[in-house]
Amino acid sequence: MTAKHPMCDLSNPGTPSATVAILRQGATTLDHLVLADSPIVLDSYGDYAVITDLRVDDVLPELQAEVASHETHTPGHREALQRLVRAQREVRNTAEGYWVAASTPEAAQHAVTGATPIEGTRAAAVMSDGVSRLVTEYRMADWADVFAALRTEGPHGLIATVRKTEATDPTGRRWPRYKSGDDATVAFCQW
Repeated sequence: MTAKHPMCDLSNPGTPSATVAILRQGATTLDHLVLADSPIVLDSYGDYAVITDLRVDDVLPELQAEVASHETHTPGHREALQRLVRAQREVRNTAEGYWVAASTPEAAQHAVTGATPIEGTRAAAVMSDGVSRLVTEYRMADWADVFAALRTEGPHGLIATVRKTEATDPTGRRWPRYKSGDDATVAFCQW
């Protein structure tokens, strides 16, 4: 691929990157691969297993705290966030940092992987952290609420709930965060 784009410097720390959450159904198991903070949540008839990779949360806690100390959309927040992003880029896909999908193929070796028996699992949700924060950061729902919403309103309805919740705190005063609303994606599977 790089041969087609010789002008692109993939060694640049700002090279685009992404989290990964993959759920594959086999004959008797659900196989998963997670790289970074996009979780997979399995519903085993009311018992919820969350599969995620939160190593990014352990990196640069002082800079993360500085970002959280400012309301979003303020100069202080913007400056603190820029410092954090620059510092994160320096430790991304290194042993001292955290792993994401980017131009470093060995990142895949650091993914969280495993298998869960299909038997006893009735549903799964694969989502971005922009959706999971309804439970993990905002604490405005639990996983039972999320799966109930997915069953009755579908992914679109759940994302609308996330957006309504975020709208009650547009400047991140109640829930400090990097931006008012993060990407929100969810895929829902039932057996």
